[in-house]
Amino acid sequence: MKKQHFLFGIAIIILIAVLADLYLWFVAAGNSPDDFEYARAQYLYNYPESLRNARWLTAFSILLLTASGFIFLNLRNSNRGLRVAASVMGLVCAVLLIWKIFSLM
Repeated sequence: MKKQHFLFGIAIIILIAVLADLYLWFVAAGNSPDDFEYARAQYLYNYPESLRNARWLTAFSILLLTASGFIFLNLRNSNRGLRVAASVMGLVCAVLLIWKIFSLM
């Protein structure tokens, strides 16, 4: 039981990290709605020099969302108390995953 709650917490933290990344993008894009390159530069400026690659950040978000969604979907089948929360969070991960894959194209 404690292992399941620990995994649920880890998956929530991963999901929050990806949502924070999306928030940074929305802030950068909202500050310059007409100039994509400027918004992209402002978004990447939030990260250290070694991580300033939009494709790498998107791929990393996809990996994190896949891991988080996998954890949520496994917890959905194993614990009655977490079934609804894990199902909803798994669905949120799936939608964000589709969005990230689409944005990678």
